[in-house]
Amino acid sequence: MHVEVFRLIEEAMEADEGAVKSGQALEWDSIAVITFMALVDERLNKTLSADALNKCETVDAVAELVNS
Repeated sequence: MHVEVFRLIEEAMEADEGAVKSGQALEWDSIAVITFMALVDERLNKTLSADALNKCETVDAVAELVNS
C-alpha cells in the first residue's frame, strides 16, 4: 500500500512517477497537501486530518498515517 500512497503524493506534487522513494523527506507546499487529502478521500475513501498530515516529515510517515 505504500507504493500507492507514494503515487498519490507524486500526483499531488505534480512529480514524475517514481520520484518519491521510501525514506524521502517531504517537500510539498500547502496546495499539494490539500490535493493529496482530496486524492486519498476520493481514491482510498479515507479522510485525513491536515494537522496530522502536516506533522509527517517523511513520505513513509504519510503512508503510515494513511494506512492506520
